[in-house]
Formats: sequence, C-alpha cells, structure tokens
Amino acid sequence: MAQVGIRPQLMPSERVLALHDLHRTYSSFSEFQPELAELLQQGKLLDESVAVTQMLGFLEPLTGEHIPPEALQIQGPNYRESLVANGLLSRNRAVLRVLEATCGSLEALAQLDVYVVEALSSFALWMRRHLGAPRLTCSEFLEDAELATSEVLHQDLCALTFPESRFDVVLCNELFEHVPQLELAFREIARVLRPGGRLVATCPLAFGQLDSILKARYDPVTHQTELLGDPERHGDPIRPVGGSLVYRIPGWDVLDQLRAAGFAAVQMHHIASWKHGVLGSDLPGVLVIEAKR
Repeated sequence: MAQVGIRPQLMPSERVLALHDLHRTYSSFSEFQPELAELLQQGKLLDESVAVTQMLGFLEPLTGEHIPPEALQIQGPNYRESLVANGLLSRNRAVLRVLEATCGSLEALAQLDVYVVEALSSFALWMRRHLGAPRLTCSEFLEDAELATSEVLHQDLCALTFPESRFDVVLCNELFEHVPQLELAFREIARVLRPGGRLVATCPLAFGQLDSILKARYDPVTHQTELLGDPERHGDPIRPVGGSLVYRIPGWDVLDQLRAAGFAAVQMHHIASWKHGVLGSDLPGVLVIEAKR
C-alpha cells in the first residue's frame, strides 16, 4: 500500500502537469516580456515533459491519432526540431494546433483553399495525405536549385503568380529568415489571401527582443546581397550542398511588419503540450505566428 504523501514514481510533477496543454497568445513583445522569465523556468522542465510523452505517447493535432511511444523518434535535445512522429516535428504539430483552434477540424480545413510554401518536406507530404490535391497548392523556390525538380511548382514569395484572394490559408514553415525582402513577401501573402484568410507560420525567432537580428541585406536595385557578418546557412532539401542563406532572425517586430502589410489581426501563439507532442527548446513550447487578413 502506497504511503500517503509519496508521489508515485510515474506521476509527473505539478509543474510538468501544467505543460500538458499550455496555449497562450500575445499581440506584442510588451505583452510577452513580463512572462519570459517564467517561461524560461518552465523550459527547464522539458526533459521531464519528454519523459511523459515517451511513457504515454501523444495525440496528433487535427487527426486525433494516438501516437504510441514506440512511434516517437527523439533525434536530439532541441525538442522543437527533434520530436519526430508521422514525419512531423514538434513545430509542425504546433502549426496544426493553431489550425485546429482556428478552423475547428481536419474536415473543415479540407474545405478551404490552402497554400503550403513548401512541396518536398514531410510536412507537405502530411498535408497532401490528409487534405488531398484538389484544394491544396504546394511550391518551392527553385532559383539556383541544386536538384532536378521539374514536377514541383516554382514560386517566389516576393513575386507570387497567384491572383488576388486566391487562398483561405497560407502556411509557411521556417522560411521568413531566408526571404531577402520580407516586407514585400508579407504584402504578397496578404494579396493572395481572401478577406478573413490566415497566414500561419513558424520561423527561428529572437524571442527575447523586439528587433530582428540582421545577417545580410539585399539591394533590390543592384540585386546584390551584402553580408553583415559571417554567412549563416540552413539546410534546404532543394539545395543540399549550399543550403539557404539567412538574412535575418526575426524579432517581435515581425508582428508590426505584418500589420503594415495589410493584416488586420496579428498575434503570436506559444504552445507547449506534451499531450500533443509540442515541446520547444529554451522555451517550453513553440512560437507560432498567426496573421488574419
């Protein structure tokens, strides 16, 4: 018989239980900053939270599918990038949680025109599998591509070829840091979204500050790129050797840039949920940008 006051070995602590499905939204850095210290403290609970997920599995957002512990792969300590199941990362599932909150269900999402600004990733494959082809559009930026991709649609986010008000939802994963003219890209996304449509996106964020960290500067007149330090490149399935140049690490000023581009309602979601397989790195969860046209 268990002794009173002794916590069972497998029972998560109260602080870890608080991360079973944490979801907060912020409209500015000034709203987020007072909570940052607390969130960083909660970030120290990530290993315990992952241990719960390894024991119980989790529920995949939108589908409600139970992912058993044996189907979960952990590929490193940065859980934002390393908790892999059904081809999705933790940050991908955070996007699904926002879609779940805004669209209601997978069936409702399937009735919308959705543009995914990627075509070869596991996330794009997941979307094709669950939404089907008729109302889903996927693309890649193929300029200077290192791999032959004749069957993939090419789109430049700064000069989209779609007509105005073409889509209900635009999804961008880990892209904004690579766009040379981000404000122009935001205007283009706003243009192709219908009134009431949404952009949902993730990117590396300098979450502790307002200003973006500039790494390179593009001149639209000369079409030249000026490096502001050592070049930083991220992995790219289209460019497996050279990767993609990082122009900036966006700060919270990205929300104001979206408002200036024509979005009516802009907010940042912070989602931490071992129940849904959404865990972060320094923060307990993942930051997701939502901008409504």
